[in-house]
Amino acid sequence: MKDLAPYIGPLLALFFIFRRGGKPKRVKPNRLWIYPLGITVLVLLTLSRGVAPDLVAYAYFAAAIAAGGALGWFTTQHVELTLDDATGTIMSKPTQFGTILTAAVFILRFAIEYVVNGGPGGAPPHVPGRIVQHAGTLLWLADAALLFVAARVMAQAGHMMIRIRPMIARHKAAQLPPTDAHGQ
Repeated sequence: MKDLAPYIGPLLALFFIFRRGGKPKRVKPNRLWIYPLGITVLVLLTLSRGVAPDLVAYAYFAAAIAAGGALGWFTTQHVELTLDDATGTIMSKPTQFGTILTAAVFILRFAIEYVVNGGPGGAPPHVPGRIVQHAGTLLWLADAALLFVAARVMAQAGHMMIRIRPMIARHKAAQLPPTDAHGQ
């Protein structure tokens, strides 16, 4: 069991990704940050298992975070939001692209780690001879992809919050009783 412990995080991440992806879901403003924070924590736990990167890797990481944040922000503009006027429930329909992208990045990261570092139980690496010199860079690029995903879901949550606030305010205003000319 101890040998499988490094794979619990990625499996948990994939479980959450596929569980939430593809089906319309209710947008709950007070719980909007739970999924992005969960994915970010899982990414950070995954990155904490590796060796300390060099400055080039930090450049990859910064570029990935910026690109992921931008993609998350702008793709949220295309998420379909609907408000049920009677109940005030806001529903969103996520895109299949986002679900597949997130899952693919997690799978890619752990496939590269398996090839470069070997599998559970201390198996030898499976790196072909000509790739050995680039193994560290491959892992850093895969780590950057994980940071890209984390930044994307955090930016999506931030932009979603901005988009739903007017909908919530409009619903609350519609629920107020009408007042007469004297404000009563």
